Amino acid sequence: MLEMIGQGLGILAVVTGFISYQMKKPAGLLIFQLATALIFSAHYFCIGNALTAAALNFLAAVKCLFFYLRDKRGGKGNIELIVFTVIVIITSILTWEAWYSALIMGGLVVATVSLAMPDTQKTRYCMFVKSPLCLAYNILVGSVGGAVYECTVLVSSIIGIIRNRKKIKD
Repeated sequence: MLEMIGQGLGILAVVTGFISYQMKKPAGLLIFQLATALIFSAHYFCIGNALTAAALNFLAAVKCLFFYLRDKRGGKGNIELIVFTVIVIITSILTWEAWYSALIMGGLVVATVSLAMPDTQKTRYCMFVKSPLCLAYNILVGSVGGAVYECTVLVSSIIGIIRNRKKIKD
């Protein structure tokens, strides 16, 4: 029963994640990513064999909240990026399941860097590195929602890039 609830949460996270990559402003993207990360954290906990992903997604929600609040105050800087990257690596090591934990760790390090970017187009381009790593992890741990999500992120990122591309002046 818990497995079914978990897979259902994964599908809900797919919907919020798709919406996030359609946002034009970093604040909107961060809010929807925060919700997506919290839902995925619960999803991975419920499916039971993805504790690294559960912990890293909870951390991802904290990162989104931090970057959202930082950006609202007009703050910028890279020290937070370094700190969160180190925390992702340490959390991955502490919750290590098997070699495939390195996949989710790598993907979420890229996601950390991308969420700190002020340009949502660059964030979308980063998904072409993050999503294949996380997709492989999700397939290996049996996360249907996670696998669908990463495919959706790629499609959504392509749509967002096309919709929000800068017009080239003739």
